[in-house]
Amino acid sequence: MIDSIQLDDACNTDVVVTADLLLSICNALPDPIYTFDGRGRLITTNSSGEMLQGSSAASLKGKRCCEMFWRVEGSENCVVDRALATGQRVEVEVLAGEESKPTLLIVQSDPGTSATPARAIVIARDIAELRGAEAEALAQRSFMASIADRSPDEIYVLDTNGRITWMNERGEADNSLMLSGRYLIEFVAEDSRELVNQNLQRALAAEDTQFEMRAVRIDGTLRDVEAHTSPMWKDNEVSGILVFLRDVTDRRRNQEVAAQSDKLRAVGELAAGVAHNLNNSLTVIQGRAQLLMMRTSDEAVIKALKIITNAVEEGSQTLRRILEFARRESSHQFAAIDLSELLISSIEIARPKWQSKSAATKIEVTTECSTPVYVMGELAELREVVLNLLFNAVDAMPDGGSMEVGSRSEIGSGCFWVSDNGCGMAPEIAARIFEPFFTTKGKSGTGLGLSASHGIITRHNGEILVVSEPNEGTRFEVRLPLCDKGARFVKSSPAVGDDNYDSNESLIAIK
Repeated sequence: MIDSIQLDDACNTDVVVTADLLLSICNALPDPIYTFDGRGRLITTNSSGEMLQGSSAASLKGKRCCEMFWRVEGSENCVVDRALATGQRVEVEVLAGEESKPTLLIVQSDPGTSATPARAIVIARDIAELRGAEAEALAQRSFMASIADRSPDEIYVLDTNGRITWMNERGEADNSLMLSGRYLIEFVAEDSRELVNQNLQRALAAEDTQFEMRAVRIDGTLRDVEAHTSPMWKDNEVSGILVFLRDVTDRRRNQEVAAQSDKLRAVGELAAGVAHNLNNSLTVIQGRAQLLMMRTSDEAVIKALKIITNAVEEGSQTLRRILEFARRESSHQFAAIDLSELLISSIEIARPKWQSKSAATKIEVTTECSTPVYVMGELAELREVVLNLLFNAVDAMPDGGSMEVGSRSEIGSGCFWVSDNGCGMAPEIAARIFEPFFTTKGKSGTGLGLSASHGIITRHNGEILVVSEPNEGTRFEVRLPLCDKGARFVKSSPAVGDDNYDSNESLIAIK
């Protein structure tokens, strides 16, 4: 038995370490330490080991490791036997002690020599606090991940190059697939890329930013989003960017609809007041025209005066519709209308619109209205639609051109069209032309003509379509239900704009 060890320190001073001193050192350590012989039997342990075992070193002496508390489930060999057999360090985590605390067993074997026997030292380290801290960290991480995934916003983590390294479930769902590894700028609309790049650079410069942009989904659809960027820190340096995106497309659309409704309400109130005054003026015009018809026998003059009186009568009906709309009342009488006759007469009414242009801007009009085509409708309303389409076609050809107007019968419906070879429209413009107050004419347009026309055709259970290409012209087609020449119907329904309005409400026949 070694009673002492002699060491030379740096000052060449003899230091003698006795067995009692080594035992004192071991007993002072917080970790239990066990020493086993080459057969895997316990030689001794320190006071921490006695405390963990609940027994003295003397009573534990000679026990094998597998007879003690740290037997590893599913293992045929004791950890000490495995270390002695391989001569390598073995680390195993077990539940030890009466409280079954997580404990890390570190086994280091010494194969020994001819002069010294083989031995193994086991250190049992209590890692309960470590595992508790890890469990708490995992729970906290799961909690934060759950919050991020349940957030109504899309959340992205970018590296310093703007590449996506992580996203929450909302981001994955809204983009239909994992975008990890791709650049965020790839999913930004062209007109927003410069703005996004500027704000990403500001975030890398340790600045929070908030802005609005247009994003592109995987399927190519555009959406309006509110974006917020914030720098991510690591070791006092910006290591990435945190991006929050909130889709506000529907909110924007609802705001636009609400704004249009307010405008329409204001227009209705204004129109109700103006209609009374205009009606008085139309009464004077009609009276004077009828008086002139009585005083002349010139057929050309009489024909022109009849056109005036007919236009005044239809204008009066339009004013009555405005009042009905403002008062939210409606009672429309529909009758059979010949589309061919409607188009011919409407061209005569609108002819001064293009005849007033100079010879250099001459507009040629061709018609295909040889066959009667009867549809159900109200004459004044359909006339308003035709005139709107004719006037728009003329406005689309400021330098002159050609216009074609025609009608035809289809299966179950009558169709009329107005086409021109004017400036045409881009697809994004054509998609919005029926929106109230949307106009391409600047201050000279109100944006209500085509919107009103669309409403009229919808009330007639029909449809209005448009085909247009920039610099290739525009073609409007209107389809309405066919009927017999003598048919007459009344349509009783709430006015457009009423909460109970249904554009598909059926027509009731009058016997």
